[in-house]
Order: sequence, then structure tokens, then C-alpha cells
Amino acid sequence: MITEDAAEKIARFNSIGLHYNLVSDAVYRVREQLSDPFDPRYQPYIIAALISFDMGRMMGSTAVSRYDKGDGTFATALATKLEALRPHVTHLCDVRLDELSVPSEAQHIQDAYAILAAGGEGSLNQRRGEFHVGATKILHFLNPRAFIIVDSNAQLAFQATHGIGRAYSSERYIERMKCAKRDVLEFGLDEFAALEEGTPLTRIYDKLTFMTGAGLRERAAHGRRAV
Repeated sequence: MITEDAAEKIARFNSIGLHYNLVSDAVYRVREQLSDPFDPRYQPYIIAALISFDMGRMMGSTAVSRYDKGDGTFATALATKLEALRPHVTHLCDVRLDELSVPSEAQHIQDAYAILAAGGEGSLNQRRGEFHVGATKILHFLNPRAFIIVDSNAQLAFQATHGIGRAYSSERYIERMKCAKRDVLEFGLDEFAALEEGTPLTRIYDKLTFMTGAGLRERAAHGRRAV
């Protein structure tokens, strides 16, 4: 279901998601210019991407608290988290999804996810809650060619297509990564990349899960109105 009518879904996403595309394309360009995504110069771009990708409500109420380093700011928390997860994913920062052995790298990916998603003291969620969706978005912007984004629309898409429950966890992130790789390879790697040339594989996949989940929501809402 996720890859069904793929070209139409991407066209529809691009017609309603210009703000996402403008920011993500700019961030991808900077990411390509930097050999190390943990370079401190890249961190403001990750923050900008998170704000544009609807995470701002969890990141503090002002631009100062989001970008500036200081006690209790999002920027400081992010720098600390990135340093902690760096040993787990540095070797994965230039691999593509189709090249990634998800089972053999599962523990590294789960450890990185857990660091980013953790609540409590030092949480990236400035309300001290967990940061699951944000964790997947940070991983994605560290390596847009390998790591998928999982938001509420993607949850629905994975549930309907692959039977994966909607809860967030590092284990379920691995399950979804495996399914995403399988979907891409079954579609055909070259054919999938050609859906939007120049766009990272997992960004293409993100557009498909977003629109698949949005369609499921719309049909469910229509069904409730019809009752």
C-alpha cells in the first residue's frame, strides 16, 4: 500500500508540502558539503529542519532557546545527545538504505534512537517527555539516504501495510526500517530513485508514508461522518 500509486502520492505531497521541501532540500545540500554530520556547524541546520518538520512545540518557545547554547536550551541538549550517539552511527552516516544491513546494525541504531528519544533530565523534549518522532527526524537528517522518518501518518501506513503496531520504540523503528528497505527493493531500486531524481531514497519514502497515512485518516474521518 505504501508504494501503491507512488508517483501520484509524491506529486500530491509536493503540491501541499512546499515548506517541507524548501527546508529539507537546503539542509541536504549542507549535509552533502560536510563530510562529518556531527560537525557543530551542521547542528543549526538540524534544528531548522526539526522546526520546519513540526517539532517546534517541543523545542522551547523562542528562537533563542532553540538555537543558542546555554543551560536548559534545546541546542545544548541536542549537542549533548549528538555526542553521545556519535559512536553508534558514525560508520553509518554515508550508507544508503539499500546497502544497510539493518539486522546486523540493529543494536547500534536502537542505541542511537534511544539516546535521542529518552525523556526526563536532558530530554530533547523541553517538557521533559519523550521525543520519538524527533529522534527519527534527527537520524534522518544525519543521514538522509538511510534513516526513515516515522510520524503519526507513517505509523498508520506501517500498520495498514505491514501490520506493525502504532507504538513508538527503538525495536519498532528497526521493524519499520526493514520494511522500508524491502518496499524499496521490491519496487525496484532504480525505479524508486527515479520517482524523484536527486531526492534521497528515504525522503521519497517519507513522502509516500505521509500521504498513505493521510489518506487512511481521511477515509476514516469520512467513514465516521457517514455513520
